[in-house]
Amino acid sequence: MFYEIRRETAIRGRGEELARWMDEHVIPLHEAGGMTVVGTFADADDEDAFIWIRTFRDDREREEIVDRVHRNPLFESRIKPRAEELLAGEAATVRLVPTTYSERNHTCAQ
Repeated sequence: MFYEIRRETAIRGRGEELARWMDEHVIPLHEAGGMTVVGTFADADDEDAFIWIRTFRDDREREEIVDRVHRNPLFESRIKPRAEELLAGEAATVRLVPTTYSERNHTCAQ
Protein backbone atom coordinates (compact mmCIF):
# COMPACT_ATOMS: atom_id res chain seq x y z
CA MET A 1 0.00 0.00 0.00
CA PHE A 2 1.16 3.50 -0.71
CA TYR A 3 -0.13 7.06 -0.82
CA GLU A 4 0.40 9.74 -3.41
CA ILE A 5 0.26 13.41 -2.64
CA ARG A 6 -0.39 15.39 -5.82
CA ARG A 7 0.01 19.14 -6.00
CA GLU A 8 -1.72 20.82 -8.92
CA THR A 9 -1.01 24.49 -9.61
CA ALA A 10 -3.50 26.74 -11.35
CA ILE A 11 -2.69 29.60 -13.65
CA ARG A 12 -2.20 32.65 -11.42
CA GLY A 13 -5.43 33.85 -9.84
CA ARG A 14 -7.47 30.77 -10.74
CA GLY A 15 -6.83 28.62 -7.65
CA GLU A 16 -10.38 28.77 -6.29
CA GLU A 17 -11.73 27.83 -9.70
CA LEU A 18 -9.28 24.91 -9.87
CA ALA A 19 -10.26 23.65 -6.41
CA ARG A 20 -13.97 23.79 -7.21
CA TRP A 21 -13.45 22.02 -10.56
CA MET A 22 -11.26 19.33 -8.99
CA ASP A 23 -13.77 18.68 -6.18
CA GLU A 24 -16.82 18.68 -8.44
CA HIS A 25 -15.53 16.95 -11.59
CA VAL A 26 -12.02 15.48 -11.46
CA ILE A 27 -12.11 13.72 -8.09
CA PRO A 28 -15.56 12.13 -8.69
CA LEU A 29 -14.38 10.79 -12.08
CA HIS A 30 -11.30 9.24 -10.44
CA GLU A 31 -13.40 7.73 -7.65
CA ALA A 32 -15.85 6.31 -10.20
CA GLY A 33 -12.83 4.66 -11.82
CA GLY A 34 -12.01 2.90 -8.55
CA MET A 35 -9.53 5.32 -6.98
CA THR A 36 -9.55 5.98 -3.25
CA VAL A 37 -9.09 9.70 -2.61
CA VAL A 38 -8.22 10.34 1.04
CA GLY A 39 -8.74 14.10 0.91
CA THR A 40 -8.45 17.34 -1.02
CA PHE A 41 -6.86 20.54 0.25
CA ALA A 42 -6.08 24.14 -0.55
CA ASP A 43 -2.50 25.19 0.16
CA ALA A 44 -2.61 27.79 2.96
CA ASP A 45 0.54 29.42 1.57
CA ASP A 46 -0.33 29.38 -2.14
CA GLU A 47 -3.83 30.36 -3.25
CA ASP A 48 -3.26 28.78 -6.67
CA ALA A 49 -2.31 25.31 -5.39
CA PHE A 50 -4.59 22.32 -4.90
CA ILE A 51 -3.42 19.17 -3.14
CA TRP A 52 -5.06 15.79 -3.17
CA ILE A 53 -4.06 12.57 -1.49
CA ARG A 54 -4.89 9.20 -2.97
CA THR A 55 -3.99 5.66 -2.02
CA PHE A 56 -3.36 2.39 -3.88
CA ARG A 57 -2.71 -1.21 -2.88
CA ASP A 58 0.22 -1.47 -5.30
CA ASP A 59 1.68 -0.19 -8.58
CA ARG A 60 -0.50 -2.51 -10.63
CA GLU A 61 -3.71 -1.15 -9.09
CA ARG A 62 -2.49 2.41 -9.66
CA GLU A 63 -1.74 1.74 -13.33
CA GLU A 64 -5.10 0.04 -13.88
CA ILE A 65 -7.11 2.82 -12.26
CA VAL A 66 -5.24 5.69 -13.90
CA ASP A 67 -5.54 3.96 -17.28
CA ARG A 68 -9.28 3.36 -16.73
CA VAL A 69 -9.83 7.03 -15.84
CA HIS A 70 -7.80 8.28 -18.80
CA ARG A 71 -9.73 6.02 -21.20
CA ASN A 72 -13.07 7.34 -19.94
CA PRO A 73 -14.72 9.44 -22.69
CA LEU A 74 -15.45 12.19 -20.13
CA PHE A 75 -11.75 12.51 -19.39
CA GLU A 76 -10.90 13.08 -23.03
CA SER A 77 -13.85 15.36 -23.83
CA ARG A 78 -14.14 17.45 -20.63
CA ILE A 79 -11.33 16.92 -18.13
CA LYS A 80 -8.29 17.10 -20.38
CA PRO A 81 -9.33 20.28 -22.26
CA ARG A 82 -10.30 22.05 -19.01
CA ALA A 83 -7.02 21.01 -17.38
CA GLU A 84 -5.15 22.67 -20.23
CA GLU A 85 -7.08 25.89 -19.52
CA LEU A 86 -6.60 25.90 -15.74
CA LEU A 87 -3.26 24.27 -14.94
CA ALA A 88 0.06 26.10 -14.98
CA GLY A 89 2.06 22.92 -15.61
CA GLU A 90 2.59 19.33 -14.58
CA ALA A 91 1.53 18.14 -11.13
CA ALA A 92 4.17 17.40 -8.54
CA THR A 93 3.74 13.96 -6.99
CA VAL A 94 5.20 12.56 -3.78
CA ARG A 95 4.86 8.84 -3.11
CA LEU A 96 4.59 7.77 0.54
CA VAL A 97 4.95 4.25 1.90
CA PRO A 98 3.65 3.83 5.48
CA THR A 99 6.21 2.91 8.11
CA THR A 100 5.52 0.39 10.88
CA TYR A 101 4.09 3.11 13.13
CA SER A 102 1.64 4.25 10.45
CA GLU A 103 0.65 0.70 9.58
CA ARG A 104 -0.44 0.21 13.20
CA ASN A 105 -2.41 3.47 13.10
CA HIS A 106 -6.04 3.00 12.06
CA THR A 107 -5.86 5.83 9.49
CA CYS A 108 -3.51 3.74 7.34
CA ALA A 109 -5.26 0.38 7.76
CA GLN A 110 -7.21 -1.17 4.90
